[in-house]
Amino acid sequence: MEQRSQGLKGDVARLFSATGTHAGRPSIGRAVQRAVTRPGALAIVLYRLSHRLWIKGWETPAEIVWRISYFLTGADIHPGAEIGGGLRITHTSGLVVGKGARIGSNVTLLHGVTLGGSSRGFFEEGVVDGFPEVGEGSKIAAGAKLLGPIKIGRDCFVGANAVVAKDLPDGTVYTPGRETADLRRRVEELEARVADLQRQLGG
Repeated sequence: MEQRSQGLKGDVARLFSATGTHAGRPSIGRAVQRAVTRPGALAIVLYRLSHRLWIKGWETPAEIVWRISYFLTGADIHPGAEIGGGLRITHTSGLVVGKGARIGSNVTLLHGVTLGGSSRGFFEEGVVDGFPEVGEGSKIAAGAKLLGPIKIGRDCFVGANAVVAKDLPDGTVYTPGRETADLRRRVEELEARVADLQRQLGG
């Protein structure tokens, strides 16, 4: 997994990069304006603070900051999650990042994204659950759900409302539509093979 020591420095560096905003690299004034008025920037700063308290063993203060962040921004990012520098959160509403999630540097998360356990342990005895790991440079679109101990590679794109419960290699584009189309293609191929076998047997 990628180096996570950048933290807030990496967040600031990404903000002032050529892709820092939809309009490109912002001026100092524009960057300050976004940091003050947008909930994403506040959510990132409060997560960094809560995480620092968490790793020092100050769990109660960390969780208090976590709750304050949720109240102010709508982002539910557990202080125990490990997130690399350069995090970008465009919208915060409904964002959930679980305690054991690990996120590389320069990752983008949109609103409604969940990085959490699969909940299998609630229904199946003896099942050891876990949390997702997201590689550097990946983009997770609105409403996507990444569940369980899976690994999302570097520079992946997970489409809106996708539900991912399996590993994705580097550079994967994963969308619900593509998965359905791929499944339909496989079914059609199997049907064609069955029809061909029936013709051979019938002949």
